[in-house]
Amino acid sequence: MQKADNIKSSIIILMVALIAIISIVFANYVEYRNKKNEIKKFNDEFTIYENSEVQINTLITLMNRAIEENKKNNITQDEQNMFLENDENSIKVFLEIKSRGSMIPMEDLILGEKAGIEKVSYAFSDMNFKITNIEYHQKTGQVKKIIFTAIEDEVNIETNE
Repeated sequence: MQKADNIKSSIIILMVALIAIISIVFANYVEYRNKKNEIKKFNDEFTIYENSEVQINTLITLMNRAIEENKKNNITQDEQNMFLENDENSIKVFLEIKSRGSMIPMEDLILGEKAGIEKVSYAFSDMNFKITNIEYHQKTGQVKKIIFTAIEDEVNIETNE
């Protein structure tokens, strides 16, 4: 009789341990899946415009979102207010104007002393942009860098030469 009780106790302990292990594995899976969904949702905010043209007001919104996210994630800024990249969750947005040979970081456009939302909106109001490059953090899969390039009218460029 005592042997049967020991076997029952062992089976109960084994079952409890098995249920605990399954619960831990399941909880970790759910957490992993939720994190992946959060990253996808975040990335979609920026990559939704991948196959379309956007105007400067949309880009200003995305730059403000990136700046807000960098601040929320405590991304360090240097003396020029430029966010320093990390390997997890920093994000940079650039505007590229090929005819001027320049790539302008979001910090210069939004946070710079000579810039600001109104000035940027006015300066680029007659231009459309498209995504030409997206980079992702290797560790997390979150958007790391996105470049919006001005769509330049080839007809106007040819007639001006």
